[in-house]
Formats: sequence, structure tokens, C-alpha cells
Amino acid sequence: MIIDKDLVRKMAELSRVKLSEAEVSRLETEFAEIFDYFSSISELGSEGEPLYYPAGGSGNRREDRPAKGKDADGIVAQFAHKEGRLLVAPKALD
Repeated sequence: MIIDKDLVRKMAELSRVKLSEAEVSRLETEFAEIFDYFSSISELGSEGEPLYYPAGGSGNRREDRPAKGKDADGIVAQFAHKEGRLLVAPKALD
């Protein structure tokens, strides 16, 4: 894969990030170094012993049984700011 300024600008556009030309040049170099590093890791291959999982891991799962939920009215009663049964929180995004 070729990392160039056009690719950096496309990633910035998709990420909704505005970059200056200096930042585009710097990121082009950094992304190329990161990509080269991961490419070298993939060349190592995955031959040999299987991965070790410290938790054992037989893959057994518990039975899925319905359970009684929390008391919704009790939870709503604890809200400091509410409109009816809805929690009012500060605006996080513009």
C-alpha cells in the first residue's frame, strides 16, 4: 500500500479532521512508518505452536436464562435532572 498525501487527506476527510499542509506531510511520513512496521510483523508468519490463553478457555458458556431486570422507577427517581422519565444530561456535542 502506498501512503501519500492524497491518502492522508482522504483519511482526514473521513475522520472529519482539518489538517494543514505541514500536518499532512508529517502524517504521511508517520503513517508510512507505521504501515511498514505492521508489514514487517505480517512477514513473520504464524507457523508454530498455537497461541496460549491464560484463562484456559474451554469455550463453555452459561445457559441463557431470562432474569428480572432492575427497578426502572427506582432508577428514574435517582436522576438529579429529568423530564418525565428521561434523564437530562449536559450537551456533549455541538
